[in-house]
Amino acid sequence: MDEIDVDARITDDRTVIDVTGTRDVAVVVRSADGERIYLPPEGFDDPVGGSPYTSPYQGAGAGGEESPYGGTTGSTRGVMETADGFRVTHPQPATEFDVYRGDED
Repeated sequence: MDEIDVDARITDDRTVIDVTGTRDVAVVVRSADGERIYLPPEGFDDPVGGSPYTSPYQGAGAGGEESPYGGTTGSTRGVMETADGFRVTHPQPATEFDVYRGDED
């Protein structure tokens, strides 16, 4: 199995989780309002790579609202593709989160 990296930042008003090294994972975030499952962006099985100039200022702001920095970018609600993985933005501070990796065949 290849190595993946998960970095979480939790503030008073949101949780941001960056997954790098793969897009073949699901992230489950639990917070005061319950649980939300975040799946990778569409086309997650495309090779990880792309431009090192991928901007963090693209659609899908906190909670899935559109960002003033760009239009639709192929993001799903709360999930944004990055050059080497994806970013989850959850609109509340997490009390717990889990990362589930797909089976390798």
